[in-house]
Amino acid sequence: MYSVTEAFISWLNNLGFDAHSYPPNDSQEFVTVERTGGGVIDLVDRPSLAIQTWAKTETRAEDMANAIRLALLTSELPNGVHSVSINTGAYRFYDDETRLPRFQIYIDVVSQLTE
Repeated sequence: MYSVTEAFISWLNNLGFDAHSYPPNDSQEFVTVERTGGGVIDLVDRPSLAIQTWAKTETRAEDMANAIRLALLTSELPNGVHSVSINTGAYRFYDDETRLPRFQIYIDVVSQLTE
């Protein structure tokens, strides 16, 4: 089965980011990708994803988010992804639990449903 979340995690790792589906316990600079919604229309998956950048400083978290936003607009997309539109972001999204600065980009995707 095709996972758009895993496709973006792999894509971000290939771009040099430390990407995961959940925040890792042993890092203070990483990216998370989370499916937050979306549905299927005519056998095409149309998910919404939150891409979050976490870092020791707000400046670094914002720089990471801006680099990802630019890559979304200019780089070859992950295999299986037909198109991406940036819904919102990058914007500050502070995390009270970890107290790490965090920025978020919210995207809408059109992707394949199966491999």
